[in-house]
Amino acid sequence: MVAGGREKLQVISDFDHTLSRSTHNGVRLPMTHDLVKDSRFISESNQRKTSEIWRYYYPREISATLPLQEKIPLMVEFWNKIHDIFLASDLSRQAVRAIVRESDTQLRDVCDVFMSVLHKNDVPLLIFSAGLGDVIHEIFEKHGLTFPNCHVVSNFMTFDDAGKVVGFSDPLIHICNKNRSVLPDDTYFSKEKQRTNVILLGDSLNDLQMAEGVPQMDQILTIGYLNRHLERLQDFTEAFDIVLVQDETMDVANAILEKIVGSDG
Repeated sequence: MVAGGREKLQVISDFDHTLSRSTHNGVRLPMTHDLVKDSRFISESNQRKTSEIWRYYYPREISATLPLQEKIPLMVEFWNKIHDIFLASDLSRQAVRAIVRESDTQLRDVCDVFMSVLHKNDVPLLIFSAGLGDVIHEIFEKHGLTFPNCHVVSNFMTFDDAGKVVGFSDPLIHICNKNRSVLPDDTYFSKEKQRTNVILLGDSLNDLQMAEGVPQMDQILTIGYLNRHLERLQDFTEAFDIVLVQDETMDVANAILEKIVGSDG
């Protein structure tokens, strides 16, 4: 990968608790859906409903024993139920922006360096997220990290002419289908077909499928963030090339990136 340099490189990454911090001072930080469901724009009764939904489905989402054929329909139910509550809450584009502006959103330490180096060196960054794409865009804007080399594939809200949320993009993206199957076409990967070396970052074993669709891949370096559930360390070390345990920085990724793009990156 070092020999291939910046011209051969592309980066594919999850967002929630991968580019964003998982914890701060021992407290779990919100994911993109959390920011909306726990905001002042969601009524107390709807917040109670989302909490009940979360308590039922989230343990199934992170289950290491639930068969995939059973997990997939549950994940579709999970996200559709949450999204239906959002649709019933009279959210707007302005509300989404306010939610992010008022929240204590935190990216991993020196994530700004990571994204800036990729931008400066014209290395494409594909963010594959089962979260909320509009929230991700607002977080990047808030932190001054809106770059043209960054492409987000996620669940995006659809708005009417008045800016009210009236739906969500199709297909629904959940933890089990973050792969080429949810891309509208092969345009992205075909455009970057000369970039045959991939750095992949994620915090779930399911994130390893994000590179499906990269044509003629020469090298892939996978970095897994094991934020919680340390009993899964063996599973992570067997699946990822590098496992970072409760590491809230981008230090390792930045060090690798520097080796590939050069110290002037």
